[in-house]
Amino acid sequence: MDIFILIIYILLISAGVSLYLIKYRKTKKELDLTLNRIKDAVISVDNEWRYTFLNDAALKTHPFGRKDTLGKVLWNVHPKLVGTIFWHTYHKAMASGDIMEFENYYNEMSTWFSVKVYPSDTGLTIFYQDITESKHIRIQLAKSEKKYRTLFYKSPLPIWLYDFESLRFIDVNEAAVSHYGYTRDEFLSMTIKDIRPKEDIAVLLEDIVQVRQNSYRSRHGSWRHLKKNGDILTVEATAHSFTHEGRKARIVIINDITQKTIMEQKLLDNQMKLNEAQAIGRLGNWDIDLQKNIHTWSDQLYTIFGLDKIATVPSVDLFLSFIHPEDKGMAENLIKEAVYDFKVAKLDFRFITSTGQQRFGYIEWRFEYSTNNIPIRLFGILQDITERREAEESSKQLEAKIKEQKIQALKKISKAIIKAQEKQKNYIAQELHDNINQILFSAKLHLGIAGRKNPAIKELIEQPIDQISKAMDEIHLLSQNLVTPLTEAGLEEIITNLIHKINHDTDNSISIFFSYSIPFEFSDELKLNIYRIIQEQLQNILKHAEAKNVTIALTANDTSIYITVEDDGKGYDVQQKRKGLGISNIIHRAEAFNGKVEILSKVGEGSRINVTIPYGLNSGDGNAI
Repeated sequence: MDIFILIIYILLISAGVSLYLIKYRKTKKELDLTLNRIKDAVISVDNEWRYTFLNDAALKTHPFGRKDTLGKVLWNVHPKLVGTIFWHTYHKAMASGDIMEFENYYNEMSTWFSVKVYPSDTGLTIFYQDITESKHIRIQLAKSEKKYRTLFYKSPLPIWLYDFESLRFIDVNEAAVSHYGYTRDEFLSMTIKDIRPKEDIAVLLEDIVQVRQNSYRSRHGSWRHLKKNGDILTVEATAHSFTHEGRKARIVIINDITQKTIMEQKLLDNQMKLNEAQAIGRLGNWDIDLQKNIHTWSDQLYTIFGLDKIATVPSVDLFLSFIHPEDKGMAENLIKEAVYDFKVAKLDFRFITSTGQQRFGYIEWRFEYSTNNIPIRLFGILQDITERREAEESSKQLEAKIKEQKIQALKKISKAIIKAQEKQKNYIAQELHDNINQILFSAKLHLGIAGRKNPAIKELIEQPIDQISKAMDEIHLLSQNLVTPLTEAGLEEIITNLIHKINHDTDNSISIFFSYSIPFEFSDELKLNIYRIIQEQLQNILKHAEAKNVTIALTANDTSIYITVEDDGKGYDVQQKRKGLGISNIIHRAEAFNGKVEILSKVGEGSRINVTIPYGLNSGDGNAI
């Protein structure tokens, strides 16, 4: 009986174990199935780092497969992991029992992984995911953000962000700070209303109401803005809405058109009479049904050509019959291309109306295609642009006239400046000669007296007396160069005197050759400017060229005066050398008389300056002699 009970007990235990194993296997199967369905790769290792589980996603990084991987040591399967952040983190999780999470690049697979490590009493379960693509995207986004932040702050146009609700500035770039005069902190304490004239705020608020009705609409318009110093700017503003740090904001790009607006207004004022004289251009349309060969003209087209609509049958040949003979060949070629090659085109042309009047026209055409991409219709417009062409020609003449007026005004300004410079030079020369030179002479005299009275200091003051003498000589020479030469003398004479002074008053061992072959004299104004041009260039040569020989030549023909100054000095690179004050003065003086300056030089080959001043013996202009 006891044996029977024992047998029954054993059978019950076996049945229970079997049921537990069946339930365990079912649960494990369901768990494995669930883990295999997730996108993350999942592996499990025991406390001795042996694989106990791999889901399907993990097989991508385990080339030996599930069967040959289970039971093997993780570090034997992936030996390159040893010593990496993966190795250290796994060991740390195993030792501490803490859940670990990290991202790192695994060089062996050229892959970024996102890893989560879950420790347990039996080992580790590791979830990992290939995030290479998203990581690259994040890196590119970071670079893009940096790039666009740089574009924002370094943009040459003022840009700012403002809060959509409070209208307060969120951020401004450097151009906005520089252009408006407010500091960045001042901007950030203000709203967009603070940079508007008071009388414009009501319009601004009305516009904001419209924007709020469609907050993501981009807008572009002209506004008036207020700088910190009170100046009012006219600007074109382009605004776009977006979400910034969880709140609605708008970015605004500013283009200051203040000067453009002022200039446009001036041009409008200058062209008012022209605009009043322009007529409205007449426009007609035409249509050709390419399948039925039916031509249709609008009423205005008949009017343009001066035709009776009832008595006229429209056609291509009829249109060509009105084309000006010189333009007909071009028009025929374009029409042939349209008919045979289906080319769209546009053309300006001349035509002659039925009454014999020559006019200017503009024609443009397009094609309509069927669903099979076959052209079925040719249509276009024809406009009489005679008035527009005449207006354009008048506009060009007006622009040329305005340009000439500006040139003449600049010439007058340049001549006035030159006269003022001459006056100032004469004043300085007189002051140097009459005042400074007298002071130096007095100092030299007193030093000489002191030396004669006290022989002990005579030797000490010899050098100062000598320096004062040299200073007086320099002032004398400078005064002579500054003072305007006598206008009663001829140009050849005053230039010869200038060369004589240079040879007499300077220590430079330089030979100056001068040739003059102009058989007539100039106005005092032109004569003085030619003299100053040569004087300026000679001073440049004496200071910088280290020349031994200089050649000056003045010639003329029926239209121009030619001035050439050439030296054999050390020369310079014309492309790299910046224009000094002397060269600038020469250019300004030449331009005051519509002249041009050409500078030729190479290092080691001396230099040459050619000045051409137009005049005209019989023109009667301001440059005539």
